[in-house]
Parts: sequence; C-alpha cells; structure tokens
Amino acid sequence: MSAVAEPDYERVAHAHQVAIYRAMTPQQRLQLGLRMNRTMRTLLAAGFRARHPAWTKAEVQRAVSDRILHARTG
Repeated sequence: MSAVAEPDYERVAHAHQVAIYRAMTPQQRLQLGLRMNRTMRTLLAAGFRARHPAWTKAEVQRAVSDRILHARTG
C-alpha cells in the first residue's frame, strides 16, 4: 500500500518553517521552546480545571506534571 502524498502547500509551508527556525539564533530557538512549553502547560491546566472545577491549584498542577511526565509519542 502506498503512502498518501503530502500536498504541495504542506511541503512549501514546512520548508518555510524550517528556514525560519534555521535563521534563528540558538537563544531565540530556546526562548521559542520555553514559550511553547508554557503555552502547553497553560492549555493543559485549563483543560483540567474545566473537567475538574473542584480541584485546587495544586491538584491541577500535579495533573499537568503527571500528564507531561507520562506522555507518550507515536
């Protein structure tokens, strides 16, 4: 079975994104990674608070930490 070809616009967008990252300094890439990490944690916390409104701030933070610690990819 053959793989589905990636649309041209996705290849172009990916190449553009890679060029932007390569043009960044290491410090800029680190700052971007840290900002993405904060955003992920904020979104996870909002989801836990929405599903568990009675949870304390500490319980939400623990759930976020546990989700990140035990995350799997692929």
